[in-house]
Amino acid sequence: MTPLVVDASVWVSAADATDALSAPSRAFLAALAARALPVVLPDFVELEVACALARRLSDPGRGRALAGEMVRSPFVAVRPLEPSLLRRAIDVGTDRSLRAGDAVYAAVSEAAAADLVSWDAELIQRAGALTPEAWLARNAG
Repeated sequence: MTPLVVDASVWVSAADATDALSAPSRAFLAALAARALPVVLPDFVELEVACALARRLSDPGRGRALAGEMVRSPFVAVRPLEPSLLRRAIDVGTDRSLRAGDAVYAAVSEAAAADLVSWDAELIQRAGALTPEAWLARNAG
């Protein structure tokens, strides 16, 4: 099975019921779980998601708990930011004018030969990411 790299934007949207993209994010993550598809994430994703959710939900404990559940999923593998991956992220990020965190997601995606899924317009335009809806449409069935 080809793994996926799922950017924090999808996880955060799924966890925030007030987010306009919450329903499609939840549907996408449910489809991944139903298919038992492997997800590879950079090790800083727990930090990124926990902080974003704590701020958005005004609940630090809930932000930490939800981010912890994400990385403990049996389908999620967390990839450490090793020096070779960091070098690749620097190259990808500078070549494609990406923000630092986005460059790491793109580099992890390349290293894992994985589809990158995100709501982030820059990752879609500059790194070939797919929205959750586009990934589901492409992989229907």
